[in-house]
Amino acid sequence: MKNLKEEIQKAVNIYKTGNLLKTEQIVKELIDQNPKMVFLYNLLGLALTGQNKIDEAINCYEKGIKIDPGYAMIYNNLGQIFYNKSSVDKNSKKYIKKAEDLYRKSILLDKKIPEPLTNLGTLYNSLNYNEESIKYHKKAIQINPNFYYAHLNLANVLISIGKLSDARKYLKESIAINPNFFHAHRLLSRITIYKKNDEHLSQLSTLYEKIEENNTEAKMILAYALGKAHEDIKDFDRSFGFFIKANSHSRKKVNFSLNDEINKFKEIKKTYTKDLLNKYKESGTESPGAIFIVGMPRSGTTLIEQILSNHTKVFGADEVEFIPNLIEKYSHNKKLNSIFKNKNILKKIGNEYLANMKEISNNLKITTDKLPINFLYLGLIKLILPKSKIIHCYRNSKDNILSIFKNYFPGKKINFAYNLNEIVSYYNLYYDLMNYWNNLLPNSIFNIKYENLVINTKEEIKNLLNFCDLEWENNCLEFYNNKRAVKTASDIQVRNKIYNTSINSWKNYRKFLDEYYVDLKY
Repeated sequence: MKNLKEEIQKAVNIYKTGNLLKTEQIVKELIDQNPKMVFLYNLLGLALTGQNKIDEAINCYEKGIKIDPGYAMIYNNLGQIFYNKSSVDKNSKKYIKKAEDLYRKSILLDKKIPEPLTNLGTLYNSLNYNEESIKYHKKAIQINPNFYYAHLNLANVLISIGKLSDARKYLKESIAINPNFFHAHRLLSRITIYKKNDEHLSQLSTLYEKIEENNTEAKMILAYALGKAHEDIKDFDRSFGFFIKANSHSRKKVNFSLNDEINKFKEIKKTYTKDLLNKYKESGTESPGAIFIVGMPRSGTTLIEQILSNHTKVFGADEVEFIPNLIEKYSHNKKLNSIFKNKNILKKIGNEYLANMKEISNNLKITTDKLPINFLYLGLIKLILPKSKIIHCYRNSKDNILSIFKNYFPGKKINFAYNLNEIVSYYNLYYDLMNYWNNLLPNSIFNIKYENLVINTKEEIKNLLNFCDLEWENNCLEFYNNKRAVKTASDIQVRNKIYNTSINSWKNYRKFLDEYYVDLKY
């Protein structure tokens, strides 16, 4: 037994180093010798999950459950798999329910482990059940005050609803428990306005130097934090250096092909023509109420949704994936023109979109969908929902590109964001396509420029509401009091009154950016 314990500890130690393949090999050998030990199935499931061998991991966890149905942690880890699947799969509702049930089963079996509690809190945060989310994160902390992930998760919820001082407290507690917890450092950096000789800036710098080069994830996260901190103290040279390092790490983690994007944009323009729109113009559902807010990331889409969703008749849905998921569901091999094989399909897609929105909209008939990348699908949107409103947000292109480069986008959905040449090229494609849509869909798109909104706020909001067929409400002018959860990179900014400090901010980095902006067309 002693030798077995030593072998298990050896496997655990190797797992902690991140050598998942070696862990897998060792644990499989141990399972062959000890096929009834549930702990080994749990450890193997973790190693398989870390290697993205998801089907194998699910099978492994299910075998472990058959061996010992009372082992709580295995339900939690299986729940994590289904929760992660929910964010990338069109069957998200099914996976969310599966994850919720597994977390609850884990909690029921062992009330002394914090992991399923905080994971359930994170799940409820994803559904905007903020009070429930906070409750479960706090329960996790009560069970184990030193569980620093729960402090971080709770801070995430608090930031999304604008309770920054409370979030700061939990982040500092998380860092006090684990000074090397780089995720907490980055989140704290986002809600901190740094001054020279700031204690946390010094802490970030020390930690960055201490982290080994092969720990690229930590280096990347801390470099984003340090880039932001040095920008605050107007040390733009060091700031840009850290942003370059952060994005260099990020770029290695994603697959992005500019040629693929060029072909995609060409296909969109080839597919959506005046002839096609005329042929199918009466094929969608005539229900009004859908408002789409589109544009590049960091162009002001979150601000516009905050303004509109502070109207008493409007529900802000944030960045929902309904349109991309419906396209994937109804197109054959992701070919856009395959949707039009059946004329009745457009009404079906429109009705399905409205049904999806109805489930989350608190019975409000007017909804905003601010997934920026929906700018790719405006032709289809106007066919499936001809009475929908489209708002296109844009800003100074040089500021927009810099803002994208400075921000960390988890989830691998904005894969053009980590190389300045690629961002510039993608921006050119986007702007060209928006010109195409504006010509193809005259009077259908409300183009609102961020700088104009800053300079002439009330008049621009009046024009915006008028386009959306909404009566004036002072609430829209006081959007910063909006209590809805915000989960984008603009979550901090939209809690403040409109300010102009971001206008022409690219000039602070001009000596670095001019060479990249030579190819910028707009």
